[in-house]
Order: sequence, then C-alpha cells, then structure tokens
Amino acid sequence: MRRFAGLILGLALVAAACDGGGEAVSTTVGATTRPPPGSGVQAVAERFDPGSIQFVAALERFDGCDAVLDYFKTEALARVGPYGLGDGGGWWPGPVFAEDGAAREEAMAGAEAPATAMGATTTMAATAPAAGDGDYSGTNVQVAGVDEPDIVKTDGSRILAIVDRTLTYVDLTTGTPEVAGRLRFGDEEGWNHRLFMSGDRAFVFSDGSGWVGIPMPLIDTADSRIAPWSQGEVTLIHEVDLSDPADLRIVETLRIDGRFLSARAVGDTVRVVVSSYPGELPFVYPSGPSAEEFAEEANRTVIERSTLDDWLPGFTLFAGDQIAADGLLVDCARVHRPAEFAGFDTLSVLTLDIAAGLDGGDGTAVVAPGETVYASPESLYVATNVWVPTDVVGREDMEEFEESYSTAIHQFDISGDGPATYLASGSVDGHLLNQFSMDEYDGVLRVAVTDGPPWWSSDGSESLVVTLRRNGDRLERVGEVGGLGKGERIYSVRFMGETAYVVTFRQTDPLYVIDLRDPAAPTVSGELKIPGYSAYLHPLGEGRLLGVGRDATGDGRITGAKVSLFDVSDPADPREVDTWTLPGGSTDVEWDHLAFLAWAPLDMVVLPVQSWEEAFAGAVVLKTDGGLREFGRITHRPDGGTPSDCRDVVLPEEIRGEQMVVQVCGPDDAGGHPGYWCEEMPPEEVKYWSEEPVDIELGPDDRLEVCWPEYGWEDAPILRSLVVGEDLWTLSWRSLQANDLLTLDVRTRFPVG
Repeated sequence: MRRFAGLILGLALVAAACDGGGEAVSTTVGATTRPPPGSGVQAVAERFDPGSIQFVAALERFDGCDAVLDYFKTEALARVGPYGLGDGGGWWPGPVFAEDGAAREEAMAGAEAPATAMGATTTMAATAPAAGDGDYSGTNVQVAGVDEPDIVKTDGSRILAIVDRTLTYVDLTTGTPEVAGRLRFGDEEGWNHRLFMSGDRAFVFSDGSGWVGIPMPLIDTADSRIAPWSQGEVTLIHEVDLSDPADLRIVETLRIDGRFLSARAVGDTVRVVVSSYPGELPFVYPSGPSAEEFAEEANRTVIERSTLDDWLPGFTLFAGDQIAADGLLVDCARVHRPAEFAGFDTLSVLTLDIAAGLDGGDGTAVVAPGETVYASPESLYVATNVWVPTDVVGREDMEEFEESYSTAIHQFDISGDGPATYLASGSVDGHLLNQFSMDEYDGVLRVAVTDGPPWWSSDGSESLVVTLRRNGDRLERVGEVGGLGKGERIYSVRFMGETAYVVTFRQTDPLYVIDLRDPAAPTVSGELKIPGYSAYLHPLGEGRLLGVGRDATGDGRITGAKVSLFDVSDPADPREVDTWTLPGGSTDVEWDHLAFLAWAPLDMVVLPVQSWEEAFAGAVVLKTDGGLREFGRITHRPDGGTPSDCRDVVLPEEIRGEQMVVQVCGPDDAGGHPGYWCEEMPPEEVKYWSEEPVDIELGPDDRLEVCWPEYGWEDAPILRSLVVGEDLWTLSWRSLQANDLLTLDVRTRFPVG
C-alpha cells in the first residue's frame, strides 16, 4: 500500500511511542484555520522542494484525544483539494462519477478488494537455526527465539497446516499420522492466512478488506454530479480452539482497521504491527474542472465534521457473531506524532498474549507509515521506504529526490511481556532490501542499504553497511563501510555475530565479508566474484555458508536456479567450493525464507524448486557433508499413487464427466485420488448441482470429497518442508505428504486446502 499525499508533503518519518520510552514532549495543536487558496495537491507539487526532505528523530506526545483530532484536522485542511487528500489509501480507485440514479446505484454498490498477498515486505534470510527440540524442525525464523507466523507449524506431536483457507490438524501421537480435524475459513474471514500456535490455542492472521461505498446522496453542481467513495484494508486475527481437534472452532476474532505488516512472538507474547490509513472519509470527486471548486469546499466540510474515529484505527472483538468489545485500537495517551508532518497513516504495535486469548490488546502508535519489520528478543524495529509518484512531483524534482533518498528506522522495547515501548528513531541514506537488512548485536543496530530509492538504480549506485547506537530517543550513526557493488544493488544480507555477508548483483555476484568487530570502523575483510547471485544466505557452521539464488552467464543473463556452498573460514579469502544448479529453474526461497529447511543432524537442506525446462515442480533435497550433492527429489504428483479407499458417488448424467470425482470417505479413510487433487466439501453444495438431486449417503463421521484432475507437474508446487521424527513432511497447495527421512519414499499423504 503506497501513501502518496502525505509522503509528498512531509516525508519526515519517526516511530511510535508510549509512555515510559525516551523523552516525550506534550503538545497541543492549535485550532484549525483555513489555508490560502490553491492549497491542494497541485499547489503541493508546485512547491515541492526535494532538498528539504528530512527524517526527524523526534517525537511529540499528544496530551489527549482533542489534541489528536485537532492535529489531523489542521494537517488535512492544509492539504485537502478537490480530490480529497490525493491518496486513495493504497489502491487508487479513480474518481467515481454518476450522472443518473442507475449509475449512482452502481457506483454506491461497493467493490470487492482483490485477494492480494501480504504486505509490501517480502523477506529472505535467517540468522539462526530453526527452532525445535532435536526431534522436529521449526519455522526457519530470522532470529532464534523470535517466532514468525507461517502456513505450517509443528510441536512434534501435531502439525497444523493452513492452505486455501482450510486449517488441517494432523495428529502424530497415535503411531500412524492421521487427520484429526479441519476448519474451513469463510470468505468473510479473510485470505492469506498464517498462524502461531501454543497449547490449545492458535492465532490465525489474515488479510481482509473494508472497501465500501458510502450511502450518501449525490451532490449536485451546476453542470455535474459527484459521488463519494471510501475504501480500506483490515487485519483479522482469529483465535482457534485446538483442545478438540475433531471440533476446531473460531472462538473469537479481532478485526483491526489497517494493513497487516508482520508479527513476532517471544514465548506467548505476540507483537502485531499494523499500518492504517483513514480511508473512510466520504470525500467527493468532481467530474470535471468546473466542479473542482465545489468539490474542494465539500471536502473541507468533510474534514471539519470528522471525528477521531475517522482518523485513528479502531478494533472490533467478536465472540462468535456477537460484538464483545470495540473502540480505538490505541489510547490517545499512547499516540505520538513526528515533529514534521509524515502523512495520515498510523503505525501501531499491538501486544497480545496467546495463552490468555484474544482481547483488544495493548497498543502503541505514531502518526507515520511503516513497512519493514525486524525483531530481536529485546527490540522491534520498523523501517519505512518512501514512495513518491513522479506524475505529481515532476521528473526533475524526482531525480533530486532519488539522489537524497533516506529510510527512517524506529525502535521499540519488547523485552518484557507488557506493551511495546518506543525507544528511538533514526535514518540511513538509501533503502533496505527486506527485514534481513537489519540486525541488532550487543546494543548496536547494523543496517545494509543501497543508495537511492528502491524502485530505481544507476551505474553510480553502491551499497553500504551502517551501524547505529541509541542515544536517548535517537538512533545515532556510529560508523559505516561503503563502496560495495558499484553500479549494483543488494540481493541478500546475512548478519552473523560480528560479521556480515552482503551479496550485490548486476552481472556477477560479489560476496562481501564485512568485519563488524569495531562498530565505529567496520571494514571489508574479503570479496568473491562469481556468476549469478545468492538471494538467500544460510550459515551451516564450521566456516560454511550456503547461498540460494540464480545462476547467470558472464554478462548477467539468468540461466536457472543455483545453490552455492561457500567456505568463509578465512574472512579475507571467501571461496565457492561447490555448486548445484537447475537449468531453467527457480526457487521460492529467493523471496520467502520460510520456504527453506536446514536439518543439521543429517547435513540436509530442502528447498522447493520449479523448472519449466525439466517440467518439474517439487522439492530438492541436498546433502552438505563434504560438498554439495543432490540426494533426491520429492514431488506431490499423484501418478502411480495408492488407489483411493473412499467410495464414489454416482453423479447425474447431466453433470457427470471424466474431469470430476465425488467420493465419500469414512473417518479412517486417507482420502485423495490418484491423479487428482481433492478438497472436502459440504454435502449441500453438491446435492443441488443439477435439477435431479444427487443421492449422497453420509455416516455421522463421514466426509465428502470432490476431486479434480492434476493437469500437470505445475499444479502442486511444494511450499514448505519440515522434519518430525523419522519423517520429512512437505506441504503443497494440494496435500501434506510424509516421506521417509532416509530414503525419501512416500509414507502417507493427506489432502489439504
């Protein structure tokens, strides 16, 4: 979600704060006043001064809700124009026009938001082995002890997998793995689900939308009519009762106004980071230049009549279908603002206790946007990459802005189990790649950046590693080392103790080894140039580093997937000692570090791969003992699979076809169908597919499956892998499959999704 109007005007970003963190200055913003004519978005573009852009590390605390509302009104009235605040709060919908009653009804009918992927931040690396007690693997998290939500979790006795809005509970305690229960999330319960679990509870996060047409009458002008419009994003957190796997239930749902950025869990304490935009103000849009003056007056009235609920994010807690609680997500006393205007977004850090279940949570907030989230066990950092539209600021000013681009970073204390506490803010020149561009070590924040903005690079661009230390409420620069990858940009970063590994790429892959023992004077210890690049770096111990990315020719043309084994035992002389390649292939690990598995007891790594050249989609298992070799491959293709142990349902001739199988499965039936992917379906959805009702006889514990053919290798890409005991489990869009850890033979498979 890109926030244009506020970013163009302020571009000064700082962090949220709550009482007790750093020095908070009380402020009361004065009464709203009308700005001079020509104060809308066009006037902003005319007076845009890229040289004045700054990232201020200072906060001012509001002394009450009246001051918060006063601030929003004052800043909005200074910037509103005929097209509202010039920012749709994410996706730009365009003006909504209506000329007659029928058109008005169509315009006001609302719109359904596209099911988009989570957030703007894609992540790629880990700095510690995955969690686990030795008998099972955990999520491939960035920092040991800091969990991240994912689509599959295990504690060694069960597996929870959530694919295509269906949560599948696999019981591993009976000797023979079996599906003990399933929970289907409805359309109103969001998409892009991922979860934490602890004991008898799971928190399931999903994205939702609040796009809605405001039912207001059209506003008439002399020669046109104007229709108001509103939109927004919501974050949904579902508490699922796991105590009875056969009866998985959503017991409570927390609905938050805003876009889910990320979440972290230390023990049972969960931190949820949300960015919210006031997208429900009923601004009007003119149908032509002659209506602009009237539209601006109408929009000023909207702002003057607005309330605090229109600006700050709210929450609603549902117990079943009843509202248990609602209100503002963050108390006004915990809302802070930057000394310089930074937009109308609210960045909130919410604290929840998974052991206690859902409630409204304890929140901390600042009126500024946020994007990238990194967390250690003690601190949470939120960074913001600023995006500015060239059609508003102009190409000439845009070039000046790009040359001086900076990123703000905000630090919160999360060392206890209470609300997150704001600590400090700072900035670095350039932009971050992802969450692994940040790392905290011995009280020092290390940040890897490429100069310029994230949407553009030049022959003169270079990368650097900057160190910062907190001094009061400021993150102050301690040292830096630059000159990395001239004319290139960062493709991956890995911080490991007092060393950093940075990969840049344009034609070749320079792997830089950075010595960070002295934060005030970091240096480049060594450098290695090889074809291609590594987009994910993983430590294997004993001076070895694994790189996952792409192979390339000498002129930078990508040829396929590549895994490199590096010897970094001598920082001054890093060496590539072995490689594995897949022509025409790629792996999700490049942009999703959660897809990677390293199993140290067997010197084994597993990563999902796809290759159009080899017509393969699945997972490759590599051995890293003594070198790098392919041990085997896993696929979820059902060719030659075990015949279904379910019984077919005879379909009426009018809907009968070779492409579909409907079957009834008993409680002990594994389900599935060779050559097909299957999904459980309520009987009532099948019974009336035709004029002649379908005769379905179901026992009290039976389930109905509808199966569709797997048309090719690309239909079941593997998403995740994990180890439990002697089994290597892999998860695809269609199934959860257990393979023998030593032979990779298929042991069992369950349908999911």
